[in-house]
Amino acid sequence: MKQKFLGWRDVARHLRDMASPSSEFAPLLNHGQRASLEAIADRIGSNGVIVADEVGMGKTRIAAFVAKAVAQCGGRSAVVIPPGLSFQWRKEFRECGTVVHDAVRSLYGYFERWDPEAMAGSRTEARPWFENDIVLVSHRFADWRIWPNSSQIWRWALLPEIYAEARRSIEGKRPRGYQDYASQRPNSRQSTQVLAAAQSIVQAVPDDDHHPVRRLLIDLLSEVRWPEPLNAIAYGRNAALRDRLEKFIGLGLGVFDLIIVDEAHKNRSQDGGLSTVLEKVLFKGGESRRLALTATPIELDVCQWESTLMRLDTTEAQRDPIVRATEHYANAIRRLRSGWRTNGEVLDEYRGAAKQFHSALSPYLLRRDKREDEDVRAFARASGQSEYGYRELREVAINFQDLSPAWRQVVCAAEALSVVREPVIDSRAKRLRLTVGNGHGLASVIDEAFRDEKKDRKQIEEERAQNEGDGGASGLNQEDEPKAATRSSWWLSTLRDALAHDPSILFDHPAILAAVRVIEEEVDRGEKVLVFGRFTRPMRALVSLLNARQMLRAVEQERAWPQSKVHEDRHDPEFGEWTAVQAAHRQLSSNVDLAKLNDMLAQRYRRDSEQRARQREGLLPRLRAGLYGLGDGGKCLAIIDAIERQAVPVVGDVDENERHVTLLARAIAANTDRSDPSDVDLAKAFQALVQAAGDHDSSDDEEFDEEQAEEAWNTLEEHLREGYTSQQGGFARLMYGETRPQTRRMIQLAFNRPNSFPRVLVAQSLVGREGLNLHESCRIVVLLHPEWNPGVVEQQVGRVDRVSSRWAKVLRQAIDDGERGEDLPRIEIRPIVFKGTYDEHNWNVLQERWDDLRAQLHGEAVPVRLRASEDPEALAILDQIDAARPNFSPLEV
Repeated sequence: MKQKFLGWRDVARHLRDMASPSSEFAPLLNHGQRASLEAIADRIGSNGVIVADEVGMGKTRIAAFVAKAVAQCGGRSAVVIPPGLSFQWRKEFRECGTVVHDAVRSLYGYFERWDPEAMAGSRTEARPWFENDIVLVSHRFADWRIWPNSSQIWRWALLPEIYAEARRSIEGKRPRGYQDYASQRPNSRQSTQVLAAAQSIVQAVPDDDHHPVRRLLIDLLSEVRWPEPLNAIAYGRNAALRDRLEKFIGLGLGVFDLIIVDEAHKNRSQDGGLSTVLEKVLFKGGESRRLALTATPIELDVCQWESTLMRLDTTEAQRDPIVRATEHYANAIRRLRSGWRTNGEVLDEYRGAAKQFHSALSPYLLRRDKREDEDVRAFARASGQSEYGYRELREVAINFQDLSPAWRQVVCAAEALSVVREPVIDSRAKRLRLTVGNGHGLASVIDEAFRDEKKDRKQIEEERAQNEGDGGASGLNQEDEPKAATRSSWWLSTLRDALAHDPSILFDHPAILAAVRVIEEEVDRGEKVLVFGRFTRPMRALVSLLNARQMLRAVEQERAWPQSKVHEDRHDPEFGEWTAVQAAHRQLSSNVDLAKLNDMLAQRYRRDSEQRARQREGLLPRLRAGLYGLGDGGKCLAIIDAIERQAVPVVGDVDENERHVTLLARAIAANTDRSDPSDVDLAKAFQALVQAAGDHDSSDDEEFDEEQAEEAWNTLEEHLREGYTSQQGGFARLMYGETRPQTRRMIQLAFNRPNSFPRVLVAQSLVGREGLNLHESCRIVVLLHPEWNPGVVEQQVGRVDRVSSRWAKVLRQAIDDGERGEDLPRIEIRPIVFKGTYDEHNWNVLQERWDDLRAQLHGEAVPVRLRASEDPEALAILDQIDAARPNFSPLEV
């Protein structure tokens, strides 16, 4: 807390040095990122900055270098990140030459930094938070639940302990009655940590009575009377001492000169978790600045510019002229679209509004878009199309006349629920109406009937937070709904009845079958496919069905399949493999005899045992040689030693998935691309697995003792068992809200390998649309449940539309091979749409909203999709419109 920050002038100088082409960091930054650092250097002395580059263009790396520059100038940075992204950020900082540690996510993890045993050691993870130059903080760090009658008083005990320590420090003695409280304090590890935290925080406060941190302690003693801090009720949400508890917990994190807000568009509500962290918990220095990162600073409405600017800690006076300029620009675009061919006045108005829009936002906003990407430019030159033509939207249509009678009844009932205007009577029906009111399509309405309240909890919470942040998109007033039966309840019961009688009905869901059709077509072409859904039961059905169909094909064609039998799920029989296998057998009209299927799988699994034996033979010595070749002499070698100590010789082929070396061999084989990998190739795959499974950051050359190495191997093995024991073959994998972060990283690692399973990744929108890099081997995105928010869809597509993507690689090869025009590969977006229903209307509305989003973020006033049939005269006018577009890039496009 006593650091001496040299100021933003020095930070700007460091940023310009980093951005120089001759800098030691030049290999880590592309031309656009260096230009962004220069632009931030020009602005950061006056105000915060929004870095709104399109998804996949390297915003994280820009932010990491800004935080590095602040640290070099004696300052401190907080990086506020969504849950689950700590691994990605630590990796980014590590590549920039800066070590940061795991994010603080909860009070439990927060107080761990003051554990007496850990503080007695020398590891940097044991230092108090305020001694770290850069601290990662979860968006949801402030979601503390404090129950008045709970025995876990450590959750709120920091404030009374700080009160007592401050009284002792300033007035020479603790408050009367404190010893009685201390004697009754639970003798727990958490209580010991809280006491150590309070002492540490108070000792670190400067002695200067004019210092804002010192003033915080003085105000606490003057404005709060003992024993008020001992009342647990005072710490509930919105209670009297909650704000003070939040601020003093924030004080333990230290004073920050820079606050980086990742995914700054999330949870815009002023009383939401992210706003609480930013406005109440984090302690700002006198000249503190914010850097907001978001590819979608607005998503649904132009008014969201104001909430995004609030993330920069701007004043109302700063925001007002910007809000007026953005509204004027939006109105000018609407008039332009209706009359640009014939009305010159609307073009003049647009030019003026665009200029005002740019002038108002440019001090705060930087945005590079894909027009700057060299591969996108190459596509435009070779195809003769717009830069944005590299993305192709192709609907996967479900036609009503193609449905079975049972599913026609379901669709009619769901469609009726989308138009019935009477109130509804129960919570499930309310959700169905809210789903339609928010713009979700028919497929989502049907899937509400399959929602699993427990497993979909995180997705439901995310959507609720999104709705609250957007002010509620549906407009429904659920408080006024009477309890009387209505037509809505009749249609709801019809929908439930139609879905209730067949336990395998999900395997015949029209949207799932349509997704299966397009996925298998793409996989047969050699592609991997990323699928986004919302609720776990439909997604699990899709994964199970894909795996079952592939298994039957493999058996029929006598191809290898990595499992020895069909498994059942005793806890959830609906998704045991046999149910999916029976559905797949019927759909494929398969010739496989299901009575003999297990015997056939076991026979072929034994037949392939020789190949598996070769995979594990000599693996550990080869890994050791490869690690030496890479210069890795620390953690990974220590883990190899731990494996050798634990390894049991494999006798025969009995339950070999449970064997240490066999499991590791399988994982490494799945993450190497060559059939004859070198020792170094194997070692690189091993390093990647170790890194993906790790809970905490540590440098590769850190010396591990035997106990640490055993713990690291046990952690890795646990995740290998989950990912590589072939419960369902692994052709398709599911990633949803309850999937652990390490498992997500394992799946990400394997999905990014071109030749390994999974070939298909089905991801819940909540966990798959942000932070994951899934682009190295995939360019196809299937939207099982098209969203109502174009910003969400943009984030989903952004998982595969990134720098150094598979699309970029195949594009370069296609151009080298002489392909041009329509033959060039594209990033393909395949929404599943029920034609002739509300679903189709929803998709059209989504595209219109997407057009509005691109107008605000790209200056694309007239959408590309509306230009295809224009004559030369109209195209000349469109060129004038394009020339007037606002441009917030630090580069000239």
